[in-house]
Amino acid sequence: MSPQPAPHHDGKILLVADKGLQDGGTMTPSQVDRRVEDFYTAIGGEPFFRALTARFYELVADDEVLRPLFAVTDWAMHGERLADHFVRMYGDNDLTAAWEPRLHQAHCHFLIARPHRLRWLELMARAGTELDAPQPAFGEFMTIMKVASGEMMAASRGAALARGERFHWDGSPR
Repeated sequence: MSPQPAPHHDGKILLVADKGLQDGGTMTPSQVDRRVEDFYTAIGGEPFFRALTARFYELVADDEVLRPLFAVTDWAMHGERLADHFVRMYGDNDLTAAWEPRLHQAHCHFLIARPHRLRWLELMARAGTELDAPQPAFGEFMTIMKVASGEMMAASRGAALARGERFHWDGSPR
């Protein structure tokens, strides 16, 4: 059976807006499209996401908390993949990319603990700050990343439980 094409989003999604998280269910699909396009333009589009992810993975390469999580240390490849993901979501306006199975699977080979998530957010924010990321767009982006990193942590924990691993609330071993 061939996979079915992903449906176009209908506006009933979680969006980040100038006033914080908003339920997209109160917006029409065209309003959602416009909001995503405005965000992508305001943050600097593809060049910004390429620079951000390249700098982020340069920081990860030197980080004692996150570096050990990566089996493959081709940091340029990781940066390109993450940039491609952001460009697909915001530049191509494909918000369904947030639920890409390969993205979740990539985070299920190891347990993402609370310190990993916090460091990931810290390094992403630092990369943006070093690039003088435009506000308020980058603040909105970091709010999205807080939600997304929580989802990746949950996916990794579900996989760890399926493997029989036991851990405390913060992800530390039991």
